[in-house]
Amino acid sequence: MCLGPPPQLTGDTQSEEYETVEYTLPRGPISFDTACRVLEVYRKGGRLSAKGVKKILREHYKMLKEMPNVCEIQVPEKGALNVVGDLHGQILDLLHILDQGGLPSPTNRYIFNGDFVDRGDMGLEICCILMAFQCALGAENVMLNRGNHEEYTICQVYGFQNEVKRKYDDLTFSMFVEVFRYLPIATIVDSQVLVLHGGLFHRNGVTLDDLRRVTRIDYVPKPTDAPLDYNTLEDPQEREMWYLSELNRDALWSDPVQEDIREPNPRGAGVIFGPSVTREFLSNNNLRMVVRSHECVREGFDLPFDDEDLGILATIFSASNYGNSANNGAFMRFTKGKRPPNSLLAGSADAADAPAEPLWYTVTSYSTQEGAGIEDLIKSNQTNLRELVLRKKSELIAAFQEVSSNGEDVSVQQWTEVMTKVTGLMIGWPLLKSHLIPASALKDDGNTVVFAVFLDRFHSLLTQTVGTEEGSSAMMDALYANRQRLEAIFRWFDTDGNGSISQEEFTRGCELINETLPEGEQLRDIDRIRRLIDFDDSDEIDLNEFFEAFRMVDAADGQVDGVIAIASR
Repeated sequence: MCLGPPPQLTGDTQSEEYETVEYTLPRGPISFDTACRVLEVYRKGGRLSAKGVKKILREHYKMLKEMPNVCEIQVPEKGALNVVGDLHGQILDLLHILDQGGLPSPTNRYIFNGDFVDRGDMGLEICCILMAFQCALGAENVMLNRGNHEEYTICQVYGFQNEVKRKYDDLTFSMFVEVFRYLPIATIVDSQVLVLHGGLFHRNGVTLDDLRRVTRIDYVPKPTDAPLDYNTLEDPQEREMWYLSELNRDALWSDPVQEDIREPNPRGAGVIFGPSVTREFLSNNNLRMVVRSHECVREGFDLPFDDEDLGILATIFSASNYGNSANNGAFMRFTKGKRPPNSLLAGSADAADAPAEPLWYTVTSYSTQEGAGIEDLIKSNQTNLRELVLRKKSELIAAFQEVSSNGEDVSVQQWTEVMTKVTGLMIGWPLLKSHLIPASALKDDGNTVVFAVFLDRFHSLLTQTVGTEEGSSAMMDALYANRQRLEAIFRWFDTDGNGSISQEEFTRGCELINETLPEGEQLRDIDRIRRLIDFDDSDEIDLNEFFEAFRMVDAADGQVDGVIAIASR
């Protein structure tokens, strides 16, 4: 329990406008009692004063500036260390974790593994709670790793900037993103487990010392001036700079896959990597396990590798029902000494592999969000389902063709299996059949889906969505609304699903959009827009170019941050 009584709250303590109570932090250093009071204020729907928020940011900033890129933390001898994954502004999940796992303390330590903000509407409150506890208890008891969403341009796109400006002001947002620049990249637990947000790296031989040399405050998600191959640079210092900046991006963006590969990540930064890459890194750095977050997984916890590699890497994700996907959230709890019931050995699925001083962990899975029924899911998330199908279009085509006996159609059962496998959504696809599959895509037996017609339906639906988006004055405003929709619209342009937009596809897509817009808001000089986006003059636009062109636009004024000017504005 928190020490001391919580502040007195009056009125409707659940007000969405945070106007019922304003708590001002006491003078002096942030104590454990103060951190508990901050927690209770937010639990009861209250609000911190602007001075209080800025005090937490200033104190946390001073603390982070003294911390290394790679921190170390110990599992207490007679206690536990909890690892929490993405929270994404969902404060109910954080409150549940602290209720179930206990408040942070010297015997109940925590690592919060990035992505505290964006998408959910209480990222500011989550940050203030976590920062206050770290200031009060020190980095030996509470660690905050950086996630890919703790970055200026990502916060602009995914909601945190608007959240902070709505609740406070531009200065407060600027202070948050400055603090984010100093968050550590990774934390090592008992010299055995590396905890970082994303994953591993573009090449073998990476060491923890390499990560320690990164200039983390200079991180950008995708630098526009990066060389195609920094290994060809003559200046060794310049090669080193680009190598280290690549490590920083990989640590925040990479994802594991079951296949034994290492390839560029479709997200546009980092890599996808398999078990051999993980084994090499662990062996090279005398570690046993990697714990990472960054991906929504069905139960909130996942061991993506099989057989002898089972247990060398885990994914932990703590935002439940994320984007109405009906997933659980979870957190991990590490202990040492005697093995707890239902625990796993860090780094191995076989307890016989235990080292002299083993670490054990248990996983608590939960959901704080009510699951949506089928009708509610369709009503609240139909645009996201359209976008998801478009983003996965090429994968869906390949998967349907693989199971189809004639290359044209599949059974409803096969359709269900493919949709589940490719989208990763464990929802009642058969119940969604009447909502998602048009009659024209069903054969006379009602049990056979012509998959090309099914996928074409989503292409036409997104055309309508872009043209009728409420409050959108043109295609550009719709594009900038959120990055996920931007990727979906890329897939919409890419009608053949080959991963790039040809001149013909771009022109035809813009013409279709113009058909849905009033004359005064239609796109003009389409070919010039295409050439501005086609940075490498290849006459095709890939996903990275598409993101790079649009991610820096301010939809309020149509201005682009120093890269291109959109010809149609």
